[in-house]
Amino acid sequence: MTESRENSSQGTENAEAAAAATNVDEAAVGAATADQAQAADPSGEWKDRVLYLTAELENLRKRFVKEKSEVVRYANEELLKALLPVFDNLDLAIKSAKGFEEKADNPFVKNLVMGVEMTLKHFEQTLDRLGVASMKAAGQPFDPSLHEAIGEDSKTDVKDNHVVSELQKGFTLHGRVLRAARVIVNKNKAADTTN
Repeated sequence: MTESRENSSQGTENAEAAAAATNVDEAAVGAATADQAQAADPSGEWKDRVLYLTAELENLRKRFVKEKSEVVRYANEELLKALLPVFDNLDLAIKSAKGFEEKADNPFVKNLVMGVEMTLKHFEQTLDRLGVASMKAAGQPFDPSLHEAIGEDSKTDVKDNHVVSELQKGFTLHGRVLRAARVIVNKNKAADTTN
């Protein structure tokens, strides 16, 4: 009986050892099988790669569309810059003729001024339709990104570092500065001496 107990306990130990070895072998075989399956069928890795590249291509396409729309939006920038002096000249002609028109009783002068005013108004509407807008500078704080300082003045009724007068209008094209306004900036002498 003792022998049978020893044989059965030895058999149990052998069975447990065999089971443990089998579990280790199965784990090793399972890991090896998973590696082999991934090596044999790398579709999971390829799927991730394809998804990544698809997303990259979509981002690239969106960037090209945005860049193309920016190029189209600002394509006329140089042409519009070249037309701004024409606007300035029409504006100056009207300002000059206004004083003369009041003194002259000649209907030809009045009609000429009215024609130039209509031309300037139509020109402004056309610029507006193309996305060009004039900037208001007088009384605004001086901003070097919007204004070009031509000179200084010292006025007590205007805040320091504010635009006193506008010598030439500034314009934007779809919010981007097309031409900076040429301005006179207020500099209070009293403020300069205290610093």
